[in-house]
Amino acid sequence: MIISIFIIFMIAIYYLGFKGYKRVNSAEDLIIANWDLPLPLVTWSLTAALLAAPFYLGAIDSGYFLGGWEAFATMGGLGTCMIIGAFTWVKPLRRLKGWTIGDYYGLRFADKKLGAFAGTITIIAFGFFNAGALTVGGALIIETIFNIPLWAAAIIFVILTLVYCIMGGLWSLAYADILNGIISVIGIIAVTVVIAVTSDGTIFNPEWWDPNKLFQKAGAEFWSLFLVLAIGDIAAADLGQRVCGAKSPKVASKSMIIAGIVVLLIAWTPGMIGEAFRTIFPGVDNAEPLLLTYTVTYWHPIFAGLFLTAMAGMAMSTLAACYMAAVGVFTKNIYLDFIDSKPKQDRFLLISRIAIVVCGLVALVLSIAFEEILSLAYLAWDIILVTLIWPLVIPPFWKGVTGKAVWWSIGVGLVVYLATTMFGVPLPGEGGLIWTLLQVPGFFSFLISGIVMFAVSFVTTPSEAALEAHKVETTPSNDENVSLTHEQNA
Repeated sequence: MIISIFIIFMIAIYYLGFKGYKRVNSAEDLIIANWDLPLPLVTWSLTAALLAAPFYLGAIDSGYFLGGWEAFATMGGLGTCMIIGAFTWVKPLRRLKGWTIGDYYGLRFADKKLGAFAGTITIIAFGFFNAGALTVGGALIIETIFNIPLWAAAIIFVILTLVYCIMGGLWSLAYADILNGIISVIGIIAVTVVIAVTSDGTIFNPEWWDPNKLFQKAGAEFWSLFLVLAIGDIAAADLGQRVCGAKSPKVASKSMIIAGIVVLLIAWTPGMIGEAFRTIFPGVDNAEPLLLTYTVTYWHPIFAGLFLTAMAGMAMSTLAACYMAAVGVFTKNIYLDFIDSKPKQDRFLLISRIAIVVCGLVALVLSIAFEEILSLAYLAWDIILVTLIWPLVIPPFWKGVTGKAVWWSIGVGLVVYLATTMFGVPLPGEGGLIWTLLQVPGFFSFLISGIVMFAVSFVTTPSEAALEAHKVETTPSNDENVSLTHEQNA
């Protein structure tokens, strides 16, 4: 029964993918949907991305082994990063007509090499490592449905994702996310309600949800998980790719806020589910697949099939967005900017689709090698945290940030992170919560990266082109002005 439902669901997904395919006539259509995605499509696509099955499964694992707040950290951090992004870089990037997150750095500082450099970092972090994490999560779902080895499930999952991603790119995943998002949200709420009703007092124990420890040294685990996402994922390339396709800057910002709020509202559920699973499935070594095992074991096959296939579809969507983000950087910030500025559209579209396949193969290899979700995902977020965050969230509010400062900030942040990961953070002794967090290579490197950006900006001067770009990113576009006028009249 579950397999039959999965096949029917995939047919629906590919039908929606075909709708996207019919709208793709160029690489621009494939990668940014020709800047034409309406609010519902962007919002549901972002919601599906934030609730991506692999990360939700990883959050339950944290809830099982660490505690309720530690489980909240992953989903809560994702929701928070969306809201922060909505009020920082989202509108500026759309006003600059960027194709990718990498484009922000290149356009804002009038430096194509900087855009390519920042974009390459996003390719490595999201096109490879984050995509690898998503592949592991998707493979766990396929493994549960078909009862096959994880490596075989990973291959099937990647092939399924590549096909509909190659078909219609951003259009396909946006269409499919309406179905994926709605069913997944309903499924998560249903699982939560069932566990709450049948828990017999095994959830919401005070020691599992003690808020006092969040402000003590013991809270370092929570804050290290939460802040890496709440801050480090602000520059998430897969989220940025969806935003780049939004119909307007206002649509992009509003959709981020709505999606972030939706995720925050259910961010507490992985901790509750993980807590309950300690009683239902005691003594496991890896709790990431337990939600899948639970639905198959305790639910009617029809409901289990719908939930599992929706989670698979959601994971496919977010994985496809990682592919699109990486391919967007390659085609725009590398191929167009440095290899062929005026390619033939058919050839350019073919190159874009080949690049999608390459991303899929690299992520597949990483997933089989690691076989863990959060270890790969947090590696991706760490890399972004120590390199790209300061130059993304500060320039919209301070025209004094210079291109040289951004180069130095990214470079020093990356070098310090690699050095401290290998040799440790050079801070003496022990201390409280903040001192403990600074002992973490990612946070120490993030601090150094920020100091470098501000210091170099104060001793250098922004170029005229960068100042002009700052005017563009801070000036409401025509569609925003029209919308504001309508609201005032109403």
